[in-house]
Amino acid sequence: MKIKAVHQYAKDVDTVFGLFHDPEFMKAKYAGIGARNVEILECAGRAGRYTVKTKREVPADVPSLLKTFLNPWNTIVQSEEWEGQPGGPYRCKFKIEVAGVPVGMSGDMALSVRDDGCVNEVRLEVRCGIPLVGGKLADFVGGDAEKAVRAEYEFIRAHLAKT
Repeated sequence: MKIKAVHQYAKDVDTVFGLFHDPEFMKAKYAGIGARNVEILECAGRAGRYTVKTKREVPADVPSLLKTFLNPWNTIVQSEEWEGQPGGPYRCKFKIEVAGVPVGMSGDMALSVRDDGCVNEVRLEVRCGIPLVGGKLADFVGGDAEKAVRAEYEFIRAHLAKT
C-alpha cells in the first residue's frame, strides 16, 4: 500500500522543521493523537543532518482476521534521517517498525518553501510478504498509518495557529 500526502503550513519552513525535531513537541503531538508511553530515543543534529528516533504505543481496532498479528496496542519505533540547511528544503528518509508485526514501512518527506509558508510532501509504503493475509495486513496497517499522518498534520496545524 502506498500513501501520499501534501501538508501545507502557513509558517516558514524553519519554524515547522523546528517542531519536527523538538522532543517536547513530539511527545505532546504523539500523546495528542492517541499514543501512549511515548519515548524520544534519539534527537540529535549538526551540520545539516538530524536523526530522530521515537518509540510509542499506538491503538488499533483490530479485525478478528488479523488478531494473530496485531494487538489492541502496538509498539512502533520510527527512525528519521533528515538533511537540510536553514531556509530549507529539508529532506527525510524514515522507517517505521511495528514490534512483532511482519510489515515493513518506509518513506520520505520533503519540507520546502511554498508561497507564504511551506509544504511537507509525505510518501509512505507499507509492505507485507506473508501469503494470503499479507495484503489485508498491509492494507490495515496502511490505513491506520494514513489516519495517523492526517492526525499529525492536524495537530501541527492547530499548534502553529496558536503561535
